[in-house]
Amino acid sequence: MKKETPLFFSNGTWRLFGFLHTPDMQPRGIAYVLCYPFAEERLWAQRVFVNFARELAHRGDPVLRFDFKGNGDSEGKFEDGDVETYLSDIETAMRILRAKVPEVTSVGLIGLRLGATLAALAADRNDVSRLVLWDPIIDGHQYMQEVLRSNLMTQTAIFKEIQRDRRMLIQDLMDGKTVNADGYDIGRKLYEGISGIRLNEQMTRYGNRCLIVQIDNRGGPIRQKILDLGNKIANSSVVNVREEPFWREIKTYNGKAENLSHTTLEWLDSCID
Repeated sequence: MKKETPLFFSNGTWRLFGFLHTPDMQPRGIAYVLCYPFAEERLWAQRVFVNFARELAHRGDPVLRFDFKGNGDSEGKFEDGDVETYLSDIETAMRILRAKVPEVTSVGLIGLRLGATLAALAADRNDVSRLVLWDPIIDGHQYMQEVLRSNLMTQTAIFKEIQRDRRMLIQDLMDGKTVNADGYDIGRKLYEGISGIRLNEQMTRYGNRCLIVQIDNRGGPIRQKILDLGNKIANSSVVNVREEPFWREIKTYNGKAENLSHTTLEWLDSCID
C-alpha cells in the first residue's frame, strides 16, 4: 500500500508542514513537489492536490506536498510571508524530498495559479527536471488587484458600501498596515513582491521540459500571455484543458479534475526516457 506520511521540516526559524507520498514499488527515479495556490484558493484546491499526489505515487513517483510559511499547518503568520520566503520554502521542500527518498535522481515541480508561478521562478534558479504549470499567474500586479477586489466585495456585503476604496487599501499597505482578503492578512512586502512578478520577463534560464496548462471551463482560445510564456521556455508544451476552476467555490464538487489530471499524467509519461 502507498504510504502517506505527515511531517514537519525546518526552513530557517520556522517549520513547514507537509505530506510525503511514497509508492509501494521501486520509485521510477523522479519525484515531485506540489506547490499550492495562494490564500483561499489553496483551501478549494486541496482535494485535487491530494488525489493527484496519490495518483503519482500509485504510478511510482514520490510526492511531497507542503504548506508555505504561514499557510495551512505550517508555522508563521500569513502576513509575514513574501515571495522570497515562498521560493526558499520550495527549495527546502526539494532538498527534503531528495533526503527522504534517496532513490530519487531528479525532482520536478507542479504548481497551480500562484503556486505555479512560484514553481516556475524556483525552477529558473534550481535544478528542476520537469515543470508543470497549471494556469500560472503571469502578471502579479493584475493578480493582486483581483485579490484586493475581494476586500471591496466584503465591505459591500457587510457595510452595504465601500468605506475604503482600492487606493486607500494600497495606501494602508504602504503605511505598514495589513489588508484582509478572504480572511488572509496581506502585508506590504508580500503585496509588493507578488505585484512585481512579470513571469514572461523573469524566466531566463530554465530549459528542461515544461507543460503549461490553461484551465478553461468554456474551451476558449489560449490567452496570449500563456502563449508568450510557452515561447519564452524553449522546451515547453502549451495546452488548453476544459475544467471547472476548482480553486474557487463552485457549484459542483470537483475532487479529481479528471481532464487536467489525465492531460498532465499523459504528458509526464511522454517525458520518460
